[in-house]
Amino acid sequence: MRLHRYLSLFVAPAMLFFAISGAWQAFRLNDDKKDGSYHAPPLLKLLSQAHKAEHLAKEGVAGNLFRAGELTLAALFVATALVGLVMAFRLTRPQWRVWACLAAGIALPVTLALMALR
Repeated sequence: MRLHRYLSLFVAPAMLFFAISGAWQAFRLNDDKKDGSYHAPPLLKLLSQAHKAEHLAKEGVAGNLFRAGELTLAALFVATALVGLVMAFRLTRPQWRVWACLAAGIALPVTLALMALR
């Protein structure tokens, strides 16, 4: 549990940033409308650049460090989730609750994605 706690504390700021900035991008709040009816706030445009790798330095030390940081965060996200799953299975009784939450966590986004693609 201590490992999960410290991993979570380390990755939580990045996880929150990418979740929130990804959500505003889903609604295109970071892009100006072509007809001029909406102008995105400069801060949203700036913060959204982290999701757009084509705007980052493709080569050089800064670009390589950023990509290494992204890879490290991704690995830590996965490690935190796996440790959390192990904890859930070890600490939750009855275990069907863990399975039900996992199934819902898979089924809901898949269902919504399939509905959106139609």
